[in-house]
Amino acid sequence: MTPFCFEHVFRAASVADVFAAYFDPDHQREQDAQADLVERTVLEVVDTEADLRRVCRVVPRRQLPGFVRALLRGPLHYIESVRWRKTRDEIDIEVLPSVLGGRAKISASYRLSQVGPGAIHRHYEGFAQVDVAMVSSRIERGIVAEFEKSIPAAAACTQAWLDRNDRSVSART
Repeated sequence: MTPFCFEHVFRAASVADVFAAYFDPDHQREQDAQADLVERTVLEVVDTEADLRRVCRVVPRRQLPGFVRALLRGPLHYIESVRWRKTRDEIDIEVLPSVLGGRAKISASYRLSQVGPGAIHRHYEGFAQVDVAMVSSRIERGIVAEFEKSIPAAAACTQAWLDRNDRSVSART
């Protein structure tokens, strides 16, 4: 198991504004385009007073090398499950890649807190876990290295969306 942790402070009026961005379909499309994802299919949405649960099938443009693809059925994809615990200002995330027969997963939590006027702190922490003899840690490190590139870009995309949609403090002043 290889852990990761990313911190970011958004310029936004409230935690609710950042969560609204996270679940906004237009924002999701922008993030998917920025992350070079070619398909996102919503499989399930359950919204209750306490929780919002969304399950998606996601297909990245970048695929595995040809010799590995020959072992798969269809394109590389993953199932992304998110559960927003509304009263805790926290999202639980689980990502299950289509490769390795269920022996790979990414689990994380995404927590938001107000840290000042117009400042929302995001704490994104989790781990990549792969169960393949002798190569697990190498694959896990590769997954975390991809996160090290994509998470800051996703945060910048979110901030730009917040700014354009007049949700941030800087956009109001």
